[in-house]
Amino acid sequence: MYRAAAFSSRATTLVARRYVLLSSSATVRPLTTTASSTTTVPTFTSARRTTPLTNTSVSVKPTPFLRTQKVKGASTPRKYTTETPIHAEEELPLQYGMLYFDNAFPLKMGWWDIRYSLLKPGWRSLERKAKTELVPSEKNMPFHFKIGGIEPRLKDGGMFVHFSYVRPSSYTTKEALKEIESRCEQHLISKGHYMWFNFQKVRAFLVKGQPFLEDLASRYPNSRIRVEFAGNLNVEQLYTLFRKYGKIMDISLLTPVKDMPRQAIVQYSFMRASTSAKSCLHGMEINGTQLSVTYERTLQGNIIWSWLTNHPKITVPLGGAALAGMSFMIFDPMRVFSMHAKITQLFNANEYPFLRWLRKETVGRLTRSNLDSMQASGWRERAHDEEKLRAWLRIAPESFAIVHGPRGAGKTEMVEHVIKDKKHKVIIRCDELANARGESELLTNLAKQIGYIPLFQFMNTINNMVDVAITATTGQKAGLSATFEGQLKKILDTLSLAIQQASPVSDLSNTSPDAIMKRIEATLEEKTRLSELIKTGSCGTSSSQANSLALNASGNPNKRLTKAKRHRRETNSDDKDVECDPDEIPVIVIDGYMSREKGPHAKELWTYLADWAAVLVENHIAHVIFLTNNVTASKPLAKSLPNMPFEHIVLTDATLESALEFVYNHLDRDEYPDLIKSIQTIGGRLTDLELFIQKIKSGTTPDDAVKDILGRAVVEVRKNAFDFDNSDGRTLNWTPIQFWMVMKQLAASETASFDELKIHPLFKNDEGPFSAMEQAELINIIHKHGRPYAVRPGKPIYRAAFQNILSDIGFSAVMDLESSNHLEKEEMIKVAKWEAELKELSNLLHTDGSWLFGGGRVPKEVDTRVKWLMKKLAESHAKVEKYENEATQAKKTVAGIAATSFS
Repeated sequence: MYRAAAFSSRATTLVARRYVLLSSSATVRPLTTTASSTTTVPTFTSARRTTPLTNTSVSVKPTPFLRTQKVKGASTPRKYTTETPIHAEEELPLQYGMLYFDNAFPLKMGWWDIRYSLLKPGWRSLERKAKTELVPSEKNMPFHFKIGGIEPRLKDGGMFVHFSYVRPSSYTTKEALKEIESRCEQHLISKGHYMWFNFQKVRAFLVKGQPFLEDLASRYPNSRIRVEFAGNLNVEQLYTLFRKYGKIMDISLLTPVKDMPRQAIVQYSFMRASTSAKSCLHGMEINGTQLSVTYERTLQGNIIWSWLTNHPKITVPLGGAALAGMSFMIFDPMRVFSMHAKITQLFNANEYPFLRWLRKETVGRLTRSNLDSMQASGWRERAHDEEKLRAWLRIAPESFAIVHGPRGAGKTEMVEHVIKDKKHKVIIRCDELANARGESELLTNLAKQIGYIPLFQFMNTINNMVDVAITATTGQKAGLSATFEGQLKKILDTLSLAIQQASPVSDLSNTSPDAIMKRIEATLEEKTRLSELIKTGSCGTSSSQANSLALNASGNPNKRLTKAKRHRRETNSDDKDVECDPDEIPVIVIDGYMSREKGPHAKELWTYLADWAAVLVENHIAHVIFLTNNVTASKPLAKSLPNMPFEHIVLTDATLESALEFVYNHLDRDEYPDLIKSIQTIGGRLTDLELFIQKIKSGTTPDDAVKDILGRAVVEVRKNAFDFDNSDGRTLNWTPIQFWMVMKQLAASETASFDELKIHPLFKNDEGPFSAMEQAELINIIHKHGRPYAVRPGKPIYRAAFQNILSDIGFSAVMDLESSNHLEKEEMIKVAKWEAELKELSNLLHTDGSWLFGGGRVPKEVDTRVKWLMKKLAESHAKVEKYENEATQAKKTVAGIAATSFS
């Protein structure tokens, strides 16, 4: 708020002083003074006017000074002298007026215009600007001109300047004000005052009306102004009145409305003219009519909005395309960069030696390091598999590597140990994806794993809702919603771009694998040669440079080779075409592939991952390794990459010697000398061995640790195999008595014949239950020559669990009873079938046993069939008796246990 002051009420009275009579020829009438705003000016004769003036009443309406400064000394009488000789003493009134200076500030075009907030000039700076720049000095102004105050109008881009003056009787009010306005215009023209924000001059206009000083938030300057008046004004009069403020494009008189004032629209060519006209002419009286000037609200925005809302079939697809374009131009590069940083480990603290050392010396001293399962991998069975995988990673990307093994066999640990020195790698954990509860959670988990940021998953929900609403209203889909397959494909395609940027062979996608392999071999040979040269201290450089190179890279051999290679590139640029470092080829690890075959989107997920990996391999961009415990995982992979042999690595459990070696690498042999029996019970499954070690380190005895692990295994088998505690409502793909038969075979020996189990009456030559049991990780099917050969427990400790379950006499008796009853029913069905056939054959004989069709003797064929049926009946009858005896014995056992428990 600017400080304001008005002239004192005493300044509005007539201020008169007697002046010296300059000529004796002047005739002076008596002076009449009133306290009202109307002043009677006496007539007089002078050298300037020869016609005597009659008494004339000039109406002076003081203009209220809003937020202006009070004129100093205005309340006391002052002596005013006219510029022309006056031949009589006269009393002259103090009158007021306003000037409007446009282009003092930038126009406020809307709520978004921040210039209005940035420009906050102080009152003193505005007053100084008005006195020194916009208005001539008071000594150069006529009629004792004096500035009374200022009134800035930031929204209109202008400023009001209040002034006072003394009008001599030789001038009319119009002439005096015109002279003041002319002097200000000449001053601005002579000074050439330009504003910095639009490089245009400041103009000055006399305010002829009463300005409407509003600050309405919804009204902003416009080049069109609306003029309202009650009388009759034609276009010519309006043109004459408004043309002064700028070039007019059009003036239109609106159709009169009954009991409403007439209206006209004045269209200026630029907005500054309309703001000046509104500020200077609002409230002006002309021909007894008062003008009301306001900005005309533009309807262009409303017209555009109406057209957009009335044509959703056009605007909605265009809006979707615009959003997609914005996403492609802004967010896709951000996502590619985020995933590229994830691949290259740009923000991984473990990639920087100083940060690794700092964490080791601070946090590492306060916490205990995690158990590293690969530290003691002196595990002889695993060394061969590791070397096989390393050799495969040194060749050009040409096919998949599939690492098979049961859950907990150490597939993930082995692969991560092999690729830990790889510079570029991506690991996709499929378990988190397969266990997701919905599409949104699956995509979110995948985006977190690969660094797909930002995801904006909530936008898909909003788009689906909008698409449904538009479909309901227009009958056509807007295409805003994206399907799960489309979003998954987009994420994987973006990841392909990031991998391609990190791959050194991305420019060799059209090169044959043999040519790429030659470059890889040449690079490996060059790295070996450089490594040897660095060790000797001569790399084509001076010894001091070689020593400096070795010292700078002593902590990281890859950096050492990189600096040496950079030196070689400087000396021989042709070698750039030969280099293809296999350590820089990205490695994609898809862990837990096909861990679940059933799910809301399991099939689509496995298919898209396989197809995406096939594209990377076919273009020689990256190595792809699939980790799976599903023996059928190679089938969908073969469809995505046909006619290509895969690198199969099958991981098995450790032998007794390797398991003992692994355990004693983490435990003190002297403290625990006899762990053979415990390891024999637990087996060589890596996860079980790690759990065993952790329990012993926590203070548990080996026997208690084995009992605890075995107890957990028994509970798992009972729940998964016999459907105990079926809280999730799932159904088994095998019957409990089928698994009971398999379990008894595996409890008796480590392996069981697959063929022998398959032809058992409980299975009837059906392989489906065996596949389901393997999928549930209850058994492990061993293949030989491409076909199932033997069956083993799903975990080594499951054999002890099977034996523990068999030791439960009551449960064993119940399961034997169910098995015997089921087999007896199956045999009774066979007996009924054969008896029915014998009955039909008996109808071919007479009552005396002769052949029905004559001849007396029964044909040999019928006699042979009857004998075979009788033999089958005898065999089935023997089996039925056997099953009945077993059932009877089982019932006695159950009854005995019941009697014992209740006694």
